[in-house]
Amino acid sequence: MGQAAKVLQLFKTLHRTRQQVFKNDARALEAARIINEEFKRNKSETSPKKIEENWSLGKTFL
Repeated sequence: MGQAAKVLQLFKTLHRTRQQVFKNDARALEAARIINEEFKRNKSETSPKKIEENWSLGKTFL
């Protein structure tokens, strides 16, 4: 799986997890906002090393 697909899969998984764990929770909206901000902030990252670091960091939140 390519890095872009891997990152997109993590993005979707984080949101699905948030929806299940924090259903009807106001803090979930904040979590979604933070997830979106972080992915947008790093969306143009091209360094494979940095992408892998960010991916690993994202996995720790599952």
